[in-house]
Amino acid sequence: MIYKSQWIVLPYLAVRDLPGLRVSPPGVVPQRERRPRWICDYSWSQVNEDTLPLAAVKAMQFGHALDRILRKVLLADPARGPIYLLKLDISDGFYCIGLAVDNIPKLGVAFPALPHQETLIAFPLVLPMGWTNSPPISSTATETIADLANTRLAAGATAPPHPLDDLAESIPSIAPLPPTCPFHVPSIQRDPALPRSVGRLSYIDVFVDDFVGLAQDAPDSSSNRQRVRRILLHAVDDVFRPLEPGDSPTRQELVSLSKLRKGDCSWSTMKSVLGWIIDTSTLTIHLPSHHAARLAEILASFPRTQRRTSINKWHTVLGKLRSMSLALPGSRNIFSTMQNALISRTMGRVALHKGVHDALDDF
Repeated sequence: MIYKSQWIVLPYLAVRDLPGLRVSPPGVVPQRERRPRWICDYSWSQVNEDTLPLAAVKAMQFGHALDRILRKVLLADPARGPIYLLKLDISDGFYCIGLAVDNIPKLGVAFPALPHQETLIAFPLVLPMGWTNSPPISSTATETIADLANTRLAAGATAPPHPLDDLAESIPSIAPLPPTCPFHVPSIQRDPALPRSVGRLSYIDVFVDDFVGLAQDAPDSSSNRQRVRRILLHAVDDVFRPLEPGDSPTRQELVSLSKLRKGDCSWSTMKSVLGWIIDTSTLTIHLPSHHAARLAEILASFPRTQRRTSINKWHTVLGKLRSMSLALPGSRNIFSTMQNALISRTMGRVALHKGVHDALDDF
């Protein structure tokens, strides 16, 4: 992070008199198949509480991105060709946006040091993880990219070649393995009563800094897919300045090249999107194996003999199950008992009575 000019670490004795200095504790958040993520507890020093709510909170439209994507797939006219998906991830999304210099001392973080070392303070030069204004400011930028791309797509615009075109095109998408099902999934016929989208599907959506593109093309053509990807890549460059010859050698490509080299930015009718594997050819979705295993582990952690659990753990259970309920519409009717358990909580604990365990058994 220091090499990339994202953070600077200084001796405490050199910065202790900076106006507005506050020092917060750091931490890390484990991540699957990636190194733990550095995060800061800005509530500890009341930075978050004293931060003015000037950021566009409404830009954080996280809750319905998957619903919008599935609706676009469902309503697309099948006569226009197969529906292809791609993903594009901004590398270090928060760290693409710089901070006002005068406010940096308020976001100081105690930097771990060995006993014989002097006390050190780390200062972010970009949006830090854990600050209340970071998510809405970052989301404002990524939502603007999606809006620009969709406006241009709707207007029928084209885009010139992009420097990442060839790399994205050269790496085929690695389709997720199909689920093990006890039944055959036939080719789905759409309900003829559903409305049909006009023209070929061309659409961009975003969840935080993960972009999802949808495009329809004839089986023997890729012109629309190429157009959608180029418009998205150029929209990213319009909001986050692209690399230029005079840039510092520490400045990297905005698009995550590691994800691109895994095939994320190539087109496929089956793609892992927002925690689900979407197959547009059969109109089905299913959970990746590690998500299914995690859900099974959570459900198994509540034997019927258990009578109480912590509120934090119960919130985790409800959140995980609600995210899965998209694929199990009937499950929406069995949340009431589980949700009601929060009302009768005592001393930070949730009572797990027979009705709650019955609902868990249903899942």
